[in-house]
Amino acid sequence: MSYLIFCSFEVGGIPYKMAEILNRHGVEVYYVSVADNPQGHDSTYYHYGNTKKSWDLSFMFSDIRSLPKRIISNLKILKDQYKISNCFATGYKSYLLNKAGIQYNYWSYGSDLDQICFSFVWPQNYPLVKKIKNYPLFLLKIRKKARTSISLASSVMIAPYQVDTLNGIFPGKKLFFLPHMISVIDYDLVLKRKGEMQAAIGAKFGTKRYFFSATRHVWSGILSKYEDNKGNNVILKSYCEYLNLSGDYESKLILVAKGPDVEASKALCRDISLDNNVVWVEEMPREELESYYTGATICFGQFGTPVLTFAALEPLARGTIGISLYNCRNSSVPHYSEGPPILESNEPKEIANLMHRIMADKNEYDNLSYRSWKWIKDNCSEEKFVESFLRVMESN
Repeated sequence: MSYLIFCSFEVGGIPYKMAEILNRHGVEVYYVSVADNPQGHDSTYYHYGNTKKSWDLSFMFSDIRSLPKRIISNLKILKDQYKISNCFATGYKSYLLNKAGIQYNYWSYGSDLDQICFSFVWPQNYPLVKKIKNYPLFLLKIRKKARTSISLASSVMIAPYQVDTLNGIFPGKKLFFLPHMISVIDYDLVLKRKGEMQAAIGAKFGTKRYFFSATRHVWSGILSKYEDNKGNNVILKSYCEYLNLSGDYESKLILVAKGPDVEASKALCRDISLDNNVVWVEEMPREELESYYTGATICFGQFGTPVLTFAALEPLARGTIGISLYNCRNSSVPHYSEGPPILESNEPKEIANLMHRIMADKNEYDNLSYRSWKWIKDNCSEEKFVESFLRVMESN
């Protein structure tokens, strides 16, 4: 018997990476994407290129992504031909698996449960005429399918902050948990590569020390009221407070220009006189992001809705200290038994004090760097992920 990973939203290429890791570790897993025209950061192609793997069966669906009956038919063929016993799924088309006779466990990637199951978040300045025209379509098709996809799942994986939302529409739903999967190398190699990347990226931007955030910019206006709020303004205000406190004006804050509020973040930089110390880089594949994580002195996660994301955890694997708001202490939701050694706050002055303190004490910095790496090794290694995946798949 074998397993399937199915997605109708590619979530930064993460489902594909899951399939790659599992197959590399000897687990027979097939991958199917029926995502609607995936683009940019959320496309697998962006991160991994046009690679052809024998376990990637997406080609069977490339011309029928908008044809539910054809998708169901091909899923039935796939189930019989490859002896699929269970599936890990995400995205609002997952309900099609049920119609094809394939049981599945559903991963909520965030906005599917937070927003799509309730209301649509319109792009800024979206014309009223188009809102009136498209909203009934959203209610009748996308929202209904999103809710159905979650309701038909054998179990659901959510972040702790989502528990009330899930219980509001599907009370008592069975929950499961998979750890983030992050490659881990020996700590001595981490330190060696860290020195190399600090020098290389620092030289590129004319600094010996930089702080980094890969988090999408979503925080201003109406977007601040949604669960997808990343609190990027907190990062900018914290760095400004840190500069005032430490006088470390030779440092830089490197940000990735992605998300609907990039211009709002740039405007805030101007308002608080950060322009000379903030560097903007374009979106990049995960492999390139790793270099920025590695060379950074401190990385920032997100400070709006409390949640553990790859942007907060991947730097830890490279011995880089993280600051983020995660508050994952809801005992009713399966999660890590012990939280990561991330410095946690969303108050700019407090964050600035944390930065200044940790930068002033090399022993404390080195200790926290090692503890960060060790926590990832113990909780998020590829081996831990594979072990957890098999336990979930075999429990249904």
